[in-house]
Amino acid sequence: MSRQSSVHELVAKFAKHNLKRKVGFEQTPDRDKGDVPNKHVEEERSLSDVDIYGFTGDEDKRKYFEFCNELRPESECTIETEISPKSDEDETYTNGTTNGTIEPAFRKISKNFAAFLIWRIENLNVIPIPKEQYGTFYDKDSYIIYAATQYGQPSGSQSVSREVKGRVEYHIHFWLGKSTTSDKAGVAAYKTVELDTYLGGAATQHREVQASESPRFKSYFLQGMRILSGGTESGFRHVSDDFEPRLYQVKGKRAPIVTQMPAISWSHFNSGDVFLLHTKNIMFIWVGRASNPIEKLHATKAAMQLRTESNTPNMVFVDDGYEKTLFDEDKVVFEKYLLLKERHVKAADEVEDDESVEKKHRANIKLYQCSDNSGKYRVTEIKSGPLMQDDLNSEDVFILDHGVNGIWVWVGKRASDKERTEAMRNARGFVKKKKYPSQTAVTRVIDGAEPLEFKMLFTTWRDKDETKGMAHKTAVIKVTKFDATTMYDRPALAAKSQLIDDGSGTIKIWRIKRFDAVEVPKEKHGIFFTSDCYVVLYNFKSIGGQKYVIYYWMGLHSTQEEQGVAALKTIEIDSSVANGKAIQVRVVQNREPAHFLQLFKGKMSIFIGKGTDFDVSGKNMKSPNHYLLHIQGSTTYNTKASQVPLKAASLNCNYCFVLRKGNAHFIWCGANSTGDNREMAKGFVGADFALLMEGNESAEFWYALGGKGEYTSTKLPSEAVETMPARLFQCSTASGNFKAEEILNFVQTDLAPEDVMLLDAHDVIYLWIGSLSTKEEKRLSVPTAMEYLRTDPAGRDLKTPIIVIKQGSEPPTFTGFFDVWDDSLWKEHKSYEELRAEIESTSSHLIQRVHTGGFKEHSDFDNYNKYSIYVLRGPIEDLPSSVDPLRKELHLTYDDFVTLFNMQYGEFEKLPSWKQKEMKKKVGLF
Repeated sequence: MSRQSSVHELVAKFAKHNLKRKVGFEQTPDRDKGDVPNKHVEEERSLSDVDIYGFTGDEDKRKYFEFCNELRPESECTIETEISPKSDEDETYTNGTTNGTIEPAFRKISKNFAAFLIWRIENLNVIPIPKEQYGTFYDKDSYIIYAATQYGQPSGSQSVSREVKGRVEYHIHFWLGKSTTSDKAGVAAYKTVELDTYLGGAATQHREVQASESPRFKSYFLQGMRILSGGTESGFRHVSDDFEPRLYQVKGKRAPIVTQMPAISWSHFNSGDVFLLHTKNIMFIWVGRASNPIEKLHATKAAMQLRTESNTPNMVFVDDGYEKTLFDEDKVVFEKYLLLKERHVKAADEVEDDESVEKKHRANIKLYQCSDNSGKYRVTEIKSGPLMQDDLNSEDVFILDHGVNGIWVWVGKRASDKERTEAMRNARGFVKKKKYPSQTAVTRVIDGAEPLEFKMLFTTWRDKDETKGMAHKTAVIKVTKFDATTMYDRPALAAKSQLIDDGSGTIKIWRIKRFDAVEVPKEKHGIFFTSDCYVVLYNFKSIGGQKYVIYYWMGLHSTQEEQGVAALKTIEIDSSVANGKAIQVRVVQNREPAHFLQLFKGKMSIFIGKGTDFDVSGKNMKSPNHYLLHIQGSTTYNTKASQVPLKAASLNCNYCFVLRKGNAHFIWCGANSTGDNREMAKGFVGADFALLMEGNESAEFWYALGGKGEYTSTKLPSEAVETMPARLFQCSTASGNFKAEEILNFVQTDLAPEDVMLLDAHDVIYLWIGSLSTKEEKRLSVPTAMEYLRTDPAGRDLKTPIIVIKQGSEPPTFTGFFDVWDDSLWKEHKSYEELRAEIESTSSHLIQRVHTGGFKEHSDFDNYNKYSIYVLRGPIEDLPSSVDPLRKELHLTYDDFVTLFNMQYGEFEKLPSWKQKEMKKKVGLF
């Protein structure tokens, strides 16, 4: 028996043998009813856990290493054994490996070079794959993917190796095909640890499972991924004249993920996806009725690529439910592989949505502390979110439980070597204990080398070696010149400051009064009330002509009714004045964006109550004459005044306040207020006022305030704060489930005209409306943004401004978040419908679909879930919940409807009701 065969038998022996490991989960009472609080639970772990490391005990690990060594030629080095404990763990990580030598496949890696490399596990060896095959994976294999870049920079299949002068960011992924073997998975996982050790232990380790890849993993393959059936034996086959028909499923938002199905069968089909049936002479594109436009477009382009690679002569589109309308010659080829009499296509709602499960509990996050004292692995719940960076301790290991959205295990700098190397395995044990899906993402991060995705789970984060941190807080930016021309020329500055221009354009303001909008006179611009809503129209001239911004401001105590009227008024003004191209901004009191404040040149004031409290007409909105205003800000674009209770307790030594009683005005300056704050306070008083420094107040001041009293006299800590980087998401609320898929290292081309995208700039949320997005997507855009804020595990303010912009009318405050912006990018864009029409017009197999008459324009027939005749003829109690028993015919496919009724639905619905019932009885659908 060869050494290789012997090793395979030994690996199989390990996989079959059950090893026991004590795993205790210590939790706070009532936190997780699935575990017994403050008890240590022993569980038996089958070596099915080899899908992580392939072993549990130290002795098993040592033997496994020895077996792997036997696979190598005598001249090759020995695989490194367990890292020896040292008194200084940091030294171990600095020096990398401690015993033996490194895997030969990793030797060419230069630690200070950016690189992107992929290896596949073949016969338990780590084998590099050719660069031209990057992005193609086999579902019976396991892979290791290495991505090294300058910190924060993108990596991927098109990366070029180059030296990095600054900090290097390392990511190591081990990807497991859905049918991979446990020995392949075990080697991939352990070699990931070995590579990490060679790099000094600073890499982020990712466990990736087919069909559940992380956004970062998918970002490496901008041209998409192709997942084929088979394994090592089929990975590098020689080109052959023999053609093998295949069935592919196409998914993906940013780039297509083309997955080969294990067999050509109707059992794989569902109405929510697009499938490619690739035969020798025809590429069939089967378009699911409920598939989204982006996936249709991706599928068409993927089909074109496959067709080119294989020299397939023709392409034919097949619409879900209209298969019988194919040309006879095409139908013969189609039925050679998929008999229409056996057609069974699941409705979109019968298939678990790709992301709905993962996103259902996006807002929930918990922190656990880990320890392995006395040989028992204990996981103790510390707290629920939102989380702070200070919740972590460099002495320990922590698990961030984001449910099925992913598990993160954070390893402190002073954690033991054993805790570092076994972190992933222990996290997987946690996943199993919690009974999360096996494909749940598991990622290990190291203290001091955290990737951005991890930091964003925390309310605040400050890199310990930097003076500036990241927080959900606005940084003060000094801008001296910000006219429209300057900001359009310098979009990065516009994005950072969130200033479109200097506010020198024209302003009109309406106050919402029940269901009406009453215009506010110019002399009262800048005066707002907490119980009112306002609509502010701003227009200005810039590059490209006249521009419009419409703000609708909602006081904290305004009614939902008036908030709704303000939103509708905004849409109405946009349509009538700006031809639907205005920037729409939802503003909630106390979260006013910089440009909104700039419109009033630092003189916006917010009074308590309604405008009608001081003027019944609601038009003049006279302000009260006895009040105390809290002045916040130091520039014209971050200053406002808010009315506070008229008493000494409202004062604060860090700010300035304006007190008015009749014609008397006082400016009270706290001891820790700034000179800029004092200058801005002068804008809220007339020419005659008294300037009082804290501690030198006059008797008149205290009398007007209602007497002396205690107030806040503690100086606020000064810290440099920088906002977190902007993030781009594709969001959806389809099927009632909120989904937010992040697009890492985004560029302008990620903005798909068929979609609505969300750009999270933290201080504001941008909603980008693609020109080809549906009316429903546009209608749900703001509620979707609200849901995004509500479910952010970092704990976000629901009052964050939401800015709606349309494709082609992007302001510099948005485009500045993109490294490169091209206004002409979408001029050559072709929608799915346009690309399909182009292909069909040049194809010798031009499809003449029977349903191209006018009835689709007047009927919702195609919008209903479709089921087989057998299901619809079944007992009422067995019907799917979406089926109306009195209108079963709507749930037939077009083909089945024509077969049963011998007419199109458009003709059927014009018949008298009695005739329809008679026909339905005759075919068994009534």
